Amino acid sequence: MIQTILFLHILAGVAALAAAGVAVGSAKGGRLHRRSGNAYTLAMLFVGLSALVLAVAHPNPFLFAVGVFTLYLVFTGWRAAMMRDGRPRRLDHAGGAVMAVAGVAMLGWGAQGMLTGSGAQPVILLVFGSIGLTLALADWRDWARGPIAAKARIARHLGRMLGGTIATITAAGVVNLGFLPDLMVWLGPTALITPVIFLWTARVMRGAVRA
Repeated sequence: MIQTILFLHILAGVAALAAAGVAVGSAKGGRLHRRSGNAYTLAMLFVGLSALVLAVAHPNPFLFAVGVFTLYLVFTGWRAAMMRDGRPRRLDHAGGAVMAVAGVAMLGWGAQGMLTGSGAQPVILLVFGSIGLTLALADWRDWARGPIAAKARIARHLGRMLGGTIATITAAGVVNLGFLPDLMVWLGPTALITPVIFLWTARVMRGAVRA
């Protein structure tokens, strides 16, 4: 059973990468973009959930935490596309709470690892935990200010979906690029693609990109 889940997990990851490429390359708001985006979301949902199952079956709290982080990115990106009124529901607050708890746990675990000097894993936990906790807190801050609509909603959708794509590329690198240093494999995609997210977000806020 575990081997079957692992095979489907990998297959869904490949499908997610393909769908992400189509979504990024297609006209935003068009039929192809919507359909490929939906395919990406479903594939990533399976990737994230199956990762949690695998992390429990073969106890690995580190991968479990990273799975929660990935699911939050895709979940909030999808919700930004769905909530055209920009008003959060209970489901959104619940997702933020889960990410906030996971983020604090990742930071605590990473800090403990740094004190004991146990390799690259603590640094990875500190980076991903910081990003996840910051995003969760930023969501609550933005929701408290009022509906996240218009350009801000589109920027959030694109940014979070690209963040989920980073996670997918990272997972592919971890599996296939084991000969490279751990920090390069785990954090390289984040370092390379995050500036793209900031540039794209800036274009959206200027009205250069439509959804």
